[in-house]
Order: sequence, then structure tokens, then C-alpha cells
Amino acid sequence: MKLAAWNVNSLKVRLPQPLEWLAAQQADVICLQETRLRGPQLPAVGN
Repeated sequence: MKLAAWNVNSLKVRLPQPLEWLAAQQADVICLQETRLRGPQLPAVGN
């Protein structure tokens, strides 16, 4: 199992960078800290 974590510090502003990073990591579990977004504001990413 591969775990990946990133302190994004405002996902709203930096969304393209984490999406590119996530695709490259191919992790089973991903933890994003300091997204500064709440549930409905988070983009749905995944299979």
C-alpha cells in the first residue's frame, strides 16, 4: 500500500498542481492538509 501526503495550503488556488502530483503518485491513500475548502467545495477525484 502506498500512502501520499501533501500540505496543499489552499486547494482552490493550486488545484492543477495537486491533480498532476496525485496522478504521478498512484497512491492507494492520499492525505491533503490545509485544503481550506469544506465538503461541498472539494472536487471529486477518483475512479
